[in-house]
This record gives sequence, C-alpha cells and structure tokens, in this order.
Amino acid sequence: MHTRSTRPVTLSQDTRHRYGQAFDTDQADLYHGVRPGYQTEIVEFLTDEAPGLAIDLGAGTGKFSATLLASGWDVVAVDPAANMLAVLADQHPETTTIVSAVEALDTAPWSQRADLVVAAQAWHWIDTPQGSQKVIELLSTTGVFGVVHHQIDTSIPWVLRLCKIMHSGDIHPIEHPPHVSSAFRRPVGQWWHWEQELGVEQVHQLMMTRAYYLRATEKQRQRMHDNLRWYLLEYLGYAQSSTIRIPYVTAAWRMQRAS
Repeated sequence: MHTRSTRPVTLSQDTRHRYGQAFDTDQADLYHGVRPGYQTEIVEFLTDEAPGLAIDLGAGTGKFSATLLASGWDVVAVDPAANMLAVLADQHPETTTIVSAVEALDTAPWSQRADLVVAAQAWHWIDTPQGSQKVIELLSTTGVFGVVHHQIDTSIPWVLRLCKIMHSGDIHPIEHPPHVSSAFRRPVGQWWHWEQELGVEQVHQLMMTRAYYLRATEKQRQRMHDNLRWYLLEYLGYAQSSTIRIPYVTAAWRMQRAS
C-alpha cells in the first residue's frame, strides 16, 4: 500500500524559476480546459467575512480567481506567465491582472488592504520567506491567507502508477500544513475528496500541462504519450471513447497574522 510522503518537496530558487517559466506557454488554453476548478466551499472555509478585496497569487489562467469572482470578491490576479493571465483577462475582464513573480510584486498599491490572499496550486513555486513577507504586506489586520492545492489521490495503486507515467507526483503531504514564516498563526486545514471525469485524450492533455512535460524534449514527450496510451488502453482496458474518473484530494489551509 502506498503511503504519501510526509516531507514537502523542497525546490531550489533555480528550479522554481525554470519550472515556473515553463508555464508561460502558448498552450495556456489547453491548461485552462483540462485543469480542474475549485469548489465554492473552499472560499466559505477560508473566510466568513463579507466579500472584499482578494489577491490571487500565482493565479495562472484564473481557476481560483473565477471561484472568488463568483462569490462576490474583487480580484487582483498575480502571475509571472503573461500567456496564462491573458486567458483570465479574456474571460473575466473585471479582474485586475499583474504580470509579476510574487517575490518581485510591488505591494504598495494594496498595502494592508486585502481581506483575503490566496495561493492556489502555486505556493510551492514561491520562495517561502519572500512570499510570506509579501502576503503580510498585502493583508489587512484581520485578513486571511489561504493556501489551496489539488492533488491526484495517489493512495490508490492504479492512480499512483498513472501519476508516475504523467510525472505528476505529490507536491505537498496533503495532511501537513504548508511552510510559511513565523509571521502567521498556525494554519487550520480542511480537505475535500472528489473525482474529475476525463476522456482518454483529455488525460493526455492533462499530462501536457505538467511542468515536467512542458520542459521535456520531444523524444521524452513521445515516450510519455506512448506509456500513457499503453497504460490506459492496454493495461487498464479503457476504450478510446471511455470516461476515466480520476480521484483527487483538495486541501485548503487558512491562517492569519500572528500579531
């Protein structure tokens, strides 16, 4: 039986930069089409305050920004990948988008004004000390910082093997809080178990949105597609027209200033 890692993956500054740059791709629409969105209940868990200003760090194509907007929040979306933010701006022009790494973000225009700051599927790409300081600069005195991430549920053996083929491993120990600075109180977490339904071709497309794939050579990519095709169609016995139910766990963590 597979046991999830209890150690977060530690990424060097160079690794974060290289893999983060991989997401500035002309395939942003593909990413937006196959990556899952977020439940409204996550926003309700993070804060029970009336909607105000929310800042979405590492917003990408706006998967979490869309949930915030639907819940009545005014959203500022920050991401270093211009192509990703362009998808968000096209679909939700009411959102303020800023092309910037979080570590380099000018926080002055929103200093201590944000009622909610969120990093969804992004905190592992951000330097912990620098990112924590930026969040402190942005949050109001009563504001909430939320870290949210989806993970494919690799506690299930066939799913674990699927993730190895797609190079989509555990980024966070799902039951452990994210690393933040001592400027925050102890995080409080909640979890959701759910499934994403994808066709066979969409599973290939999901693999194509992973950082490893985006940085791989054409030869490596072809091998990944060959392995995935064999696994889904021959080993697991799906038909090309089948729908595959991929189990996920979503973790959300909320925290406030320590003082």
